[in-house]
Amino acid sequence: MLSMLKVQRSSAALAASNQSTKFLSFYRTGAIFPLKSFSTEPNEEFANMSDDDLKNTSTIPGWQYVHNPPREVPRGALVGTVTSTKMDKTVNVAVNRYHIVPKYRKRRVYTRKFMTHDEKEVADKGDLVMIVPCQRISRHKHFMLREIIKAKGKL
Repeated sequence: MLSMLKVQRSSAALAASNQSTKFLSFYRTGAIFPLKSFSTEPNEEFANMSDDDLKNTSTIPGWQYVHNPPREVPRGALVGTVTSTKMDKTVNVAVNRYHIVPKYRKRRVYTRKFMTHDEKEVADKGDLVMIVPCQRISRHKHFMLREIIKAKGKL
């Protein structure tokens, strides 16, 4: 009985592998997706374009499909208020995040403080700033000050 099950399993596995090899051989022939051959010759569309047209990426056909536009806000950027400026070239930034509690439909505030590198020491206490992650500078400091969004006392 056990040997008969092994034979049935092996025959089922063989049939499945034959089907996959048939599909792969069919795929390799190019019948599903025929590939275009790429050449190193300049394309006629680009050969007639001037240098100014090539510098402006909006005039190059298909540029938006190949290249992503640069980000306005860097990846991982956070916005918070400066809570302390007592250290040299370092500010403490409190970042508030909100979470809605489903049962009560109220929002709960989660505050986390980050040590942030401020090279020129331009931030003051109470400023609204944007910080971005960077390579670890010290044990607790792995954010840099990107910009001051709103200074304290300014509208």
